[in-house]
Amino acid sequence: MKIIRVIGVFILASVLTVAIAADFDVMADRILKEIWDFHPIAATHLGLHEHDTRMPDYSTKALKVRLERLEQWYDGLCRFDTTLMPPERRVDCNLLKASLYDEIYDIREGRVYEKNPLLYVQACVYGVYTIMIRHASDLDQKAAAIIARLNQVPYFLKCAMENLKRPAVILCEVSADQLNEGERFIEDVFGHYNDSLSPERVLEFQRAKTKAIAAMMQFAYWLQKNGDADAVYALGREGYDLKLRNVHLVDIDADSMLKVGEYYLRVTEEMADSLSTLLKPALRQMVVLPPDFGPDQVVEYRVEELKDLRDFVAASGMLTIPTWVGDIKIVETPSFLAGLVPGAAMMPPGAFDKSRTSYFYTPRLPVVFDRNDAEYYYNYIHNRWFRESAVHEAYPGHHLQKSIANDHPSAVRKSFGDYFLIEGWALYCEELMVLSGYYEDTVAAMINALEGVKYRAARVVVDVKLQTGTFTYEDALRFMVDNFGGSEAYYSREVKRYISNPIQPASYLIGKLQLHSLLEEYKLMKGNEFMLRDFHDELLSHGSIPIKLIRKLMIGG
Repeated sequence: MKIIRVIGVFILASVLTVAIAADFDVMADRILKEIWDFHPIAATHLGLHEHDTRMPDYSTKALKVRLERLEQWYDGLCRFDTTLMPPERRVDCNLLKASLYDEIYDIREGRVYEKNPLLYVQACVYGVYTIMIRHASDLDQKAAAIIARLNQVPYFLKCAMENLKRPAVILCEVSADQLNEGERFIEDVFGHYNDSLSPERVLEFQRAKTKAIAAMMQFAYWLQKNGDADAVYALGREGYDLKLRNVHLVDIDADSMLKVGEYYLRVTEEMADSLSTLLKPALRQMVVLPPDFGPDQVVEYRVEELKDLRDFVAASGMLTIPTWVGDIKIVETPSFLAGLVPGAAMMPPGAFDKSRTSYFYTPRLPVVFDRNDAEYYYNYIHNRWFRESAVHEAYPGHHLQKSIANDHPSAVRKSFGDYFLIEGWALYCEELMVLSGYYEDTVAAMINALEGVKYRAARVVVDVKLQTGTFTYEDALRFMVDNFGGSEAYYSREVKRYISNPIQPASYLIGKLQLHSLLEEYKLMKGNEFMLRDFHDELLSHGSIPIKLIRKLMIGG
């Protein structure tokens, strides 16, 4: 009888598990559809093209309804007994809750739609850009979607001016700069399509473009008049900690994170200085420039470097590169992004898109090289300076990680990405490739890797101090210049990016440290069966989710 009762309890638990999982799947599907419906540009970014013709509705009424729905969904998810869910569903439930909490906080507590004009500016520009880079069946279909969105820009920015209350001057300045670049970008898009569309479609495009740009110019003027020098743009200490804990599932607070940043800023500098004594003095060589050297040679070099890097990673045995991972297209950073992205960056393929191609953004090359440009870029090629960026952005960094994440069967996993995993992995890869023997001069490569960690440690310090109100924009700018030297204009763009995207700047180093901790736990669990390749393959298989959730899947507990 006891055996029968045990079997009965097991069967009942199994039935409950299946029922709860089925109920969760239905709710998750509805939540995702509502998210994509409210954020159509994000849906396009993911490759869900049924939303391509729409701009978001950020009117006061829509935001009120949105908040009510978010809270209803969040309460519904909290009622699930996740202990009865299969581990994969449990992770998806926690991921959805984190995402909903983030949006609820932004509307109710952070009041971002009242404070941050960048939300509206980026929607106008990315609304066009995402259509340009994502797969669509034909040119006319893309043009029709762009026209539809441009036609909605005037009303969208009217809502922005009604919503915004005392926007901070620094955010208004960044927004106005992006609006100016965005206007040029839209003109360029029109020029790109002008000769390929029917006369009727070209006229329709021109009318939509003219109305949208006029509205953007009016909004830029409004921002110049309404920026508030005393307005607070920072999350605040409480908000920062809440987002760390409830959105990114990171078990440290702002104060602890600041101490980590300050420690690594100091220690990496000491380690790099110590290693530099082992470097051989560089021999100065006279460089004879080829007479026809120019931008084409730089582009060709970058393409070859990416191919060599992929081949090296594939042959190294450090992880698996699936055969279906797509290509990388190297492009110059779009003008509207240049103000916020001064260096290299990666635009991975959309999770639901047919295309698997990533776009590797690189700073614009001079149209014509003068002598100084030619000497710099000749040395850039000769010394293979592109490799460090390629490791972080391409292999085994962002392109590979995001491509594998996009192949996850869960729509929930495919729809979200956590900074600490994404950026932490890319920084982890920088050190990994040094230790793999990829670079000829291991000492020099390790010094470069340490400098990279030092830079990310400075980002932790600046991000925490900016968002907790300890640093002003000017303080942060001076801190970066004092620690790293170089162009103040470069760090100005960097600091503005940190201000507009809180927590992301701190995620590189903190995420890397989380991954190292997970690696040590995994080694202990596997013992003599440990293989680094297995760790990397399993880590990447779980998607771009908080590392705490990945740990539960890999280690348990």
